[in-house]
Amino acid sequence: MSVAAPYAAALYEAATEAKALREVDGDLAAIADAIAGDAALGRALVNPAVPADAKGRILADLAKGANPLVGRFLAVVLEHRRLGALPEIQRAFADLVRLEQNELAVELTTAVAIDDKTATKVQKQLASATGLTVTMERTVDPAILGGVVLRVRDRLIDASLRRRLDLLGRSLRAARIPTA
Repeated sequence: MSVAAPYAAALYEAATEAKALREVDGDLAAIADAIAGDAALGRALVNPAVPADAKGRILADLAKGANPLVGRFLAVVLEHRRLGALPEIQRAFADLVRLEQNELAVELTTAVAIDDKTATKVQKQLASATGLTVTMERTVDPAILGGVVLRVRDRLIDASLRRRLDLLGRSLRAARIPTA
């Protein structure tokens, strides 16, 4: 179990109780995006040389205007020295919110861009298999050579040609092939 799961679950429970699930989800995502978008800020927040009270002020500034629960949550994450896990915590929390809404976020990576018809077909197949409403983000990575890589929450399904070739290469290196 990742370190993010218990933090995400605790925030989910508190936000549900406060009837502020969507608001907290949006606020936490905005703060995580702001940190991810500013490399210097991200480094400062995880740098042990930066005093905790300075990090606390930075986080309080980021949380201004957000649901108060988010500010308190960030203070707890800081206190437990888990700011480096904030992006993972935010994703885990967002996944819990999506599950509440019967939604499943999927990232589909292909070697070349696929057309909308093919993407819709994949999306419908996943929805049928899971019984959830599937939202899909498509990315292109020529390094996978062919096939697909599917990321669902913390699971990775790698059906890429690159992976198959890597596995074949390992098998060939491990096999004893007679030379005579």
